[in-house]
Amino acid sequence: MATDVISALELDKENIQSRVIVVKEINNCSSSFITSSVLGHLIKKKSAVLIISTHNSIKHYQNVGLKMNYNLNRCIDDGLVQFYNLGEEYVDKMLENDHISLEHIYQNIKDKAECMRNKYNVVNIIFDGVSHLLDMHYNLKEVNLICSKVIELIREYNSLLICHCNVANDHDLTHVLANFLSHKAFMVVEVENLASGWSSDVSGHMTIKYPGKKFDKEHMYSLDIKPAQYLFKLFDRGVKLLAPGTV
Repeated sequence: MATDVISALELDKENIQSRVIVVKEINNCSSSFITSSVLGHLIKKKSAVLIISTHNSIKHYQNVGLKMNYNLNRCIDDGLVQFYNLGEEYVDKMLENDHISLEHIYQNIKDKAECMRNKYNVVNIIFDGVSHLLDMHYNLKEVNLICSKVIELIREYNSLLICHCNVANDHDLTHVLANFLSHKAFMVVEVENLASGWSSDVSGHMTIKYPGKKFDKEHMYSLDIKPAQYLFKLFDRGVKLLAPGTV
């Protein structure tokens, strides 16, 4: 049931080269269903993926993948997917009283992507938990710089990049980081809980904005590209998008 998400993100279209999608998790609303949906879609297309994670473990992705009819561990063994557990690497170094430079992190990302390119022309990147780099005591300028380098990398590779940011509130650095990345994005997805609280029919709502479309020929003269609004309902084996007012 991930087809709704794939269609909303326009990933079912042919030409998605060099596309940056920023996902903003607002007020602790999880957007992991977007990662799992996109990951399953790319695996089905046999399109290579490098997952950089500071947030969810490989076990999490594997368990969700099995429910959504793909085996992540098998794809990793086959080389179609590579998992870079940046959070675990950071903790290991911290326990050794060591520090990982952002240059080291970027070089790891680049090396892994280039290694995968020996077999696959296109290597997509999912960066899960970009804002956690701030928790690792990297400053805003440093995090913005490494994200810019990863964006340059996927543009060189003609591939897709999804950046997940947790946004605490309007006065937090995570909000500033998410805004920096949004200016570089083709599409911005905001995921948040229902303002009214819990509902048995709906899990939350999702807003998709299109800052990058103003550079497309078909939208070049459009002064106002309206955002798309959805409600979403999470199930054990997927997610369903609903139009506002239909529930």
